[in-house]
Amino acid sequence: MDIPEGKYKLIAKNGYGDVYSSNEKMGINEYMEAEDEIDDSDEDSETATEFSNLVLKVGDKITIEKCLVLEFFSKNANLTQNVVRKEIGEEIILRKGVYTCEEDFKIGIYDIILIEGEGKIEIEEDDLGNSYIFGFNYDDIREIKNYDFTIGEKIHIFSKDLVIKLSPSKNHFIIK
Repeated sequence: MDIPEGKYKLIAKNGYGDVYSSNEKMGINEYMEAEDEIDDSDEDSETATEFSNLVLKVGDKITIEKCLVLEFFSKNANLTQNVVRKEIGEEIILRKGVYTCEEDFKIGIYDIILIEGEGKIEIEEDDLGNSYIFGFNYDDIREIKNYDFTIGEKIHIFSKDLVIKLSPSKNHFIIK
């Protein structure tokens, strides 16, 4: 999803997880939980339920992990900004194996969607990998939106039962 540039307050509405941005100077790198998820027995908890003054510029990326649902609030977001993105890439079904961007699938911005089964995938870029557990349980991931695959990036699918689909992210835009 494309979010207009501006200064934002983030509020954890449901669930928990990490949220971080590509903007290192005025960005975010926090573990957040909704108020109803916080365990009151841990008085020293530094869990955030809100984050203020997140500055987003055109091209900044926000990553939200686990089952965290956030509300983005801004008094000064640029709602006249026209953000149009073409679908880039081609839909492909992936099973157990290792797949490389531009060798096995086209470069693009994809939604990674669970089709069936459960298991771990790892997305590797420059020998650094992020692991994700896909499945239908409460804490499992069913979909990752708007993943921007670059040339040479790899997807490792470890489970023989896991089937995922890479689907080009739909064109998101804000109407003037």
